Amino acid sequence: MGIPGARFLSLIAALLAMGCGDSEHREPGRAPDATSPDAALGPVGEGTGVRVFSGTAGLILDGPPCTNEKGAEGDRWCGFVTLTSDGARDLYVLNVSQVRAGVPVTCDEPDPNCILLTHGLVSSGANWHGNFFTGDTLVYYDETITPRAWRPGIKAGRVLVERPDAADVIFCAPASRGTAVTCLALPDVQADATLIGAELYAGAADGETEPLLRPIDRVILGRYADFGDAQRFSYGFPATGYVAWTTRESPDGPEVLKLAHTSDLSAVTTVASDVHGWYVTADESRWYWQYGINEIGTGLLQTATFPDGADVTDVLPNVRHYELDANDAVVALTIDGALVSIPDAAGAPDDLRLIDEDVQGLGGLSNQGVHVAYGKHFRTKDISDLFVSRLDATKACALDTTSGVPRRSVRFSAGGEGALWMLSKGGLYDGFYTRLSDCSTAPVAPGVMLMSWVGQETFVYTDDVNIDDETGTLRYKRLGKNGALDASPSVVIAEDVFTTASLDATLLYTVTESDDPERDGLYVRAFAR
Repeated sequence: MGIPGARFLSLIAALLAMGCGDSEHREPGRAPDATSPDAALGPVGEGTGVRVFSGTAGLILDGPPCTNEKGAEGDRWCGFVTLTSDGARDLYVLNVSQVRAGVPVTCDEPDPNCILLTHGLVSSGANWHGNFFTGDTLVYYDETITPRAWRPGIKAGRVLVERPDAADVIFCAPASRGTAVTCLALPDVQADATLIGAELYAGAADGETEPLLRPIDRVILGRYADFGDAQRFSYGFPATGYVAWTTRESPDGPEVLKLAHTSDLSAVTTVASDVHGWYVTADESRWYWQYGINEIGTGLLQTATFPDGADVTDVLPNVRHYELDANDAVVALTIDGALVSIPDAAGAPDDLRLIDEDVQGLGGLSNQGVHVAYGKHFRTKDISDLFVSRLDATKACALDTTSGVPRRSVRFSAGGEGALWMLSKGGLYDGFYTRLSDCSTAPVAPGVMLMSWVGQETFVYTDDVNIDDETGTLRYKRLGKNGALDASPSVVIAEDVFTTASLDATLLYTVTESDDPERDGLYVRAFAR
């Protein structure tokens, strides 16, 4: 794709950093973590493990590497990439449920539980051509840079969009529930030199005919005059089968929220005007959005009925950022730094709980809808001090006041007892665990590269990091009674670990660049739930 100048790249990256919003309550554009779906994986006991691929491999890194639709039934799958002898990258999907159940599975030869999707996988920075799962749908780009989709139950990926002449198909994204998928077709040359326009495509990964997606709207991603101002475009999936997007219909016009269903993409409806930052509640009954957003990105938080946008109710003015918790309560940050929760924003918008003041940014919510992480003093855009509070404003913990914590490093435990977090230390991080019932903090290890949960009470981390090849020693540790950190030493899982992912109580990891090439490959290890 021909791109007229570096400023175009910077602007389009900034405009699309938000990606898409959907009903899973995540910040638009923030790739969700590899989650733990409700479906059980099988009976294999703790401590068992198996190598399913031998050679140089890495789990998908552009986003979640595994199926993660909440409540989904059926087997769970994960994607990984291998380096072939001719320098190409092969993309595989592995049936992790069958591995955990004790079925002999190998990716070194043909196996119905390990499917080769493409030879010559394409990827690019900032997820322009991203390869990742959202929900149970994988999007990826084959060797011809054609976007495809794969879901459990099919043998090969399906074409999403045939590459148009003089355009590139970018930022394809699937829904977290159901089979809806969207892509953007960005022309090589813009018809209006002051604008960045694109064609929005939508459809369903389980559609009857390929290509699966069709164009549904000509959208304005932004104007060069917008550079540095609030975003005026978004797209995503508000409810099962639905696609929603906001765009200006003219360069100076308001941002308009539109809606369509994959069963009839010709029936596009306009829901509201001059709104941005939308979410829909988990029960698919109500919209939330920011109305009248200004140049610095704040607006009036409103709620309305889904899908028609009727019965609009004002909730809170001057909202800079907000999310919905697991119970569809609102957690909002205002322009003056007030962090509040509203348990019933539709029915009782005046019932506000002040969590804290002088807050500068959110760091995420726990899955249980109990805790929120946030920062009050910033060193950079993403690094600050760290506080965790209950959403009912009854208890807060000051985890760090040195302003050295990457806020997105916070990982709440599945049961909500505590949180893992990291403190920046010259390229690496020191790892910590905080029990939230009493705010007691214990060090995990210095010089760590990652920390994540596997199951209810076990977490893994890597230390002894080799900066040159980004590998380290993978270890696990447990919680003890009442959410305290177990005093037992951490247990080594493997050395020379490159990538990891967790799926419920199952850990996947790759070993690479080891002294013994016979150790290299992809491994699956089960833990107790």
